[in-house]
Amino acid sequence: MVALLVFGAPESVCHAEATEAQPTPVVRYHFGDDPDGKKGWADPKFDDSAWPVAKQDHLPTPPFYSDGVMWVRARVPVPSNVVGPLALGIVEELGTANELFVSGVPIGRQSALPSLGPVRRPNLRGDAGRETIFDLPPGTVLANLGQAGAATLVAVRAWFPPLMRETGRFGATSFQLGDRHSLRLAARANRYAALLAIGPELAMNGLILILGIGLLVLWRLDHEGELLVFSLMLIGLTLFGLGSDLYGLLPMAIPWRAYLAFLWCLSLFPMGCSTELIWRVHAIPNLAMKRLCWAAAIVFVVSSLVAVLATNASLFVHLSVLAIFPAVRVFNFLTISVNVWAIFVRRSNRLFAVAFSAIPIAEFVNDLGIRQEMDAGIFHVSSFSLAAFSSELVLLIMLGGRAWQAWRVRDEARFELEAAREVQQQLVMPVSDLPGFKIESVYAPAKQVGGDFFRIIPEADFGLLVVVGDVSGKGLRAAMTVSTIVGALRTLTPSSPAEILGTLNRGLVGHLHGGFVTCCVARISGDGSATVANAGHLSPYLNGNELELTAGLPLGIAADAVYEESLFTIHAGVPLTFVSDGIVEARNVSGELFGFDRMLQVSNSGADAIANAAISFGQDDDITVVTITRVAVQDHASAQMSVRAILPSTA
Repeated sequence: MVALLVFGAPESVCHAEATEAQPTPVVRYHFGDDPDGKKGWADPKFDDSAWPVAKQDHLPTPPFYSDGVMWVRARVPVPSNVVGPLALGIVEELGTANELFVSGVPIGRQSALPSLGPVRRPNLRGDAGRETIFDLPPGTVLANLGQAGAATLVAVRAWFPPLMRETGRFGATSFQLGDRHSLRLAARANRYAALLAIGPELAMNGLILILGIGLLVLWRLDHEGELLVFSLMLIGLTLFGLGSDLYGLLPMAIPWRAYLAFLWCLSLFPMGCSTELIWRVHAIPNLAMKRLCWAAAIVFVVSSLVAVLATNASLFVHLSVLAIFPAVRVFNFLTISVNVWAIFVRRSNRLFAVAFSAIPIAEFVNDLGIRQEMDAGIFHVSSFSLAAFSSELVLLIMLGGRAWQAWRVRDEARFELEAAREVQQQLVMPVSDLPGFKIESVYAPAKQVGGDFFRIIPEADFGLLVVVGDVSGKGLRAAMTVSTIVGALRTLTPSSPAEILGTLNRGLVGHLHGGFVTCCVARISGDGSATVANAGHLSPYLNGNELELTAGLPLGIAADAVYEESLFTIHAGVPLTFVSDGIVEARNVSGELFGFDRMLQVSNSGADAIANAAISFGQDDDITVVTITRVAVQDHASAQMSVRAILPSTA
């Protein structure tokens, strides 16, 4: 990867023009910079016979502990059949920052680093990035040459960063002089041919990238944790692959250090996500190896960043470069070991384990020096890309299938919850005013279904039975308990509030799975006398004051619990307010509770106002408010007939 990203695709310049065969120029090099700083080594008259000659045009890199500068000189023949302005083509740039001279005249440079200084002439092609064709400016000595056998000196002042000095130079370097138009056409054709050659790899990465983005959209709808991790892994892997394939083939200039830093930071996503996914899928309880995987990934990324961003050699940079490849090998070894354990020891999710292992195994094969590139006609494909594509596709199909099944189960559960909500709305319905009473009620569950309940039953002689309660917990289980309690209330024979609580308690003991129910029962007669019994519920409020009740044991805890009754008088026009603990336990964003003081202040405000105050403050639990206010009965005969009409339906 280092060689690919730093040096670009091979044969970055080919020549379409028909030219006569030219002798291969001798390429000489020298480590270190021109001592006088005047770049006299670019002068054609300088004697470079003492410089070493590159073997087969392969140039070494400067020593690690050096300034990284190297000079290269070659006398390049000029074709005699060239017509038009000349240009210089470079098959491969030497370092990551090169300053080029022809016949001692500066013609441009590739990239820009502090060691090369600023571009002094405004007409030079400065900071050209991956540019490999350089026009020769008018007025140079070379511009007037054209005779057969003519040659001119090409000199390059190159700078190698510490990373390249440590990893070494790969590939040959050669220069070509020719017609600028032909050279540029050939370079463009070569770029298109290189893009076409890696077309299969680009298509595979592009397909996985689209599927990864699709999974990310599905996660936004489904909120499944595995989908998020897997989609980020796919997106990170494919972006890394696309970035590695396209570097050097894009028409725009991209600073190599920023490019490498971005890619290596991006590599942390697939490494970290694959680690999380492996431990999730295999449900591995041992976190020590997981932490080692994360540590190896972080060491790899940090060491790579230090190595690529460094401009001066040091022991720390040297150690960082040395740590890059061992760190990624440790990461691969750990992930392969975990998957092998899942295959042969746990014997579960074997296809997952094989798919997870494909990429690190391909990297190990590459480390062994086994050839991975394959040519199929004009196309070029690596076995590593095929392994990555196959494993990603298998994981995509399997995890996507699991996510689809999970989505269907959750969708069915949503339908069931919606049905349960509709049933509960029928069980806990708002009650209209009854003869002798004005009734307000609000029921606002925290989820689709809740554990609060209330029941208002009219009785003879303009009396009223009020039952308000709260099942511990939330959701479907609490709602099912509510259904049981409301059903029991429908069948209870008329009795005192304490007896009602005792009957409910004995029926619930042993059936709440460790939970409990708070409940308050009040019987209010037509003359305003009221009998109230409480089983751990919040006391009701009468005319802005909390009633003093004996707090009995909640229902469902002990079968022999006894409940006491308290007597009160409710005057006409004075509200009696019942609330659930969702009111006082409402919590705002700063964590402050609504509390009893605020409840006391709004207790005479009506059911809607009390509920809205708590909900706007910050609802955290089911909310129920029931307000009963006595009113005068104007027509007793008509009211009595209305009560008799209601009684059979509420029995």
